[in-house]
Amino acid sequence: MKVVIVLFFGLICTLPGCATPAGKAGIPVGRPTAAVPRIDLWEPCDNTQAQHWRNAAVDEPAAALRGAACYAYLVERADGNLAAAESGRKLAEQAATAFPKSAEAHYLLGYLSGLVAQRSPLKALSLVSVIEREALVAQELNPRLDQAGPARMLGDLYLRAPAFPVSIGDSALAVDYFRQAVELAPDQADNRLGLIEALLDEGQTADACWQLQNLWQGLAPEADPGTVWQRGLDLQLRMCEGLNDN
Repeated sequence: MKVVIVLFFGLICTLPGCATPAGKAGIPVGRPTAAVPRIDLWEPCDNTQAQHWRNAAVDEPAAALRGAACYAYLVERADGNLAAAESGRKLAEQAATAFPKSAEAHYLLGYLSGLVAQRSPLKALSLVSVIEREALVAQELNPRLDQAGPARMLGDLYLRAPAFPVSIGDSALAVDYFRQAVELAPDQADNRLGLIEALLDEGQTADACWQLQNLWQGLAPEADPGTVWQRGLDLQLRMCEGLNDN
């Protein structure tokens, strides 16, 4: 799963206060009402189930977490709309308050905030600090969650957001977080793809070439008629070595 935080940052902010500095890591103070429930991220669900969890969340905090996960699935995997993303974000916020040490709750809050921003560009800049804060908390609680999802989310955020003073964009920070994601989950293609893009933005072409070589190597098909794939890898290796010589 890839956290996609793109295109909505093209908006130029001229409203006072919309470039407020983002909050940093720190687990929010909450009142845990029960043990943190265990959930499976990206478990298939439908709108009926999402509505069930949403209704149950009025009296049952664990339902808010399950509902947030369901809405994230529907929006990301089933072409859900802005209303679904907003519903999920509100449930995730409720879950993060009820279970402040749940990495899943904070991760979903950051993730769903990004989905809302994608679908409502006017809200995008105001949600940057929420995405950053929640991803940092999730990273602190469980950096391996969703195949290094928190670091991947932060990498996407710093790569896509406008730079200071408009927002928090910083391609060097994006490189740092994508490297963390690759170290934790090297076989997750989006981790390495994000690192390659961030390296190119930083002008580190040779390193980007080596990362691309690793990506293709990991995706090599079992059957390679005529060794076309391997020949291509060998040629790219020569290109990467040539870049290192420059």
